[in-house]
Amino acid sequence: MDKKYTLGIIGCGDFLRTQTGQLKDSKLISVRALFDPIRERAENFAKTLGGKAVGSADAVLNDPDVDIVGIFVPPWLRKDLLLAAIKNKKQILATKPFVSTIADCAEILDAFDTNNSTGGAPGHESKINCGVIYSRAGSALVETYKKIFESGEVGKLILYKQDWLHHYPQWNDWATDPARNGGPFMDAMVHNMNIAEYLMGRPAVKCAFFSDRHAHPDMACADTEFMKLDFAGGGSAHLFITWAADLEVYNTDGNYREHIDIKYMVTDKGWRLTDGVADGIHAVTASREGKTLKWPVERMEKSLFDRFALFLSGDAPWPSDISGVRESVKDIQIIRTAYENNGIPFTIE
Repeated sequence: MDKKYTLGIIGCGDFLRTQTGQLKDSKLISVRALFDPIRERAENFAKTLGGKAVGSADAVLNDPDVDIVGIFVPPWLRKDLLLAAIKNKKQILATKPFVSTIADCAEILDAFDTNNSTGGAPGHESKINCGVIYSRAGSALVETYKKIFESGEVGKLILYKQDWLHHYPQWNDWATDPARNGGPFMDAMVHNMNIAEYLMGRPAVKCAFFSDRHAHPDMACADTEFMKLDFAGGGSAHLFITWAADLEVYNTDGNYREHIDIKYMVTDKGWRLTDGVADGIHAVTASREGKTLKWPVERMEKSLFDRFALFLSGDAPWPSDISGVRESVKDIQIIRTAYENNGIPFTIE
């Protein structure tokens, strides 16, 4: 492709820190403008990524030379910025959770539909495309799992099991707010919910959800949450997260905290799949009755930003590791409905 796309960034916090390497390495996207309410943040990232710090979100959204807007702000602030980006016919990259409420989801979907857009895959014909970045975006590991299950070599995924333990994000005043964020599941476990849905490759049809306050009774949200998702054609995801254990926090400037991750998957042919690094090689291992199979995790050639740009240019299909709007909206609808039905199983519409 000949065109190089320009990116305007709204929100220069911890999420942008995690994306700095990919943006610096991008061959197809250059940063043009950055805005953050704390101007020093935008100025510091501008030194690293290029572009210039500007005085408002509108300065990014109204800039005719900005092709893509990166909306990297907390969820309760995102809806109005998304609506403005759609109105200004900008391509969009955003983060999870996509927006805060089911009502916000409906308003966003209506805006995309009104502007003749699919809001993401498979819509190259759309005027506006929006990618939502979960942890599986740019993850060679998740893509390796996907290829394994699609090959059928070890059978169909029927159980996705993951437990996360880490300290609650006490470095801001919104992550534990049920209205502005939700709780541990919406804040963090939504990543793994999205991965489970992607790897299952079939829709979730039932949900059971439970939440508790075990160690932090004064916290506005629960400190421990569990979800069981059942999928069409059989199969379940068991997703557990707790902030109850006061694990180590390395730095309160951002998401620098001790993190314990316990994960495995099982197929309908009885294979258990795990992943890890041995002898310097990152690989997925399947085991059954003493027999093992291994697949090396191969590095993805292009950054998620470059793959999004290639899609916009018409030179590549929608990046399978980047979620579209409708997929991300469904995640919000499931989690918000789960919060309203704590302990009561429900059917997913």
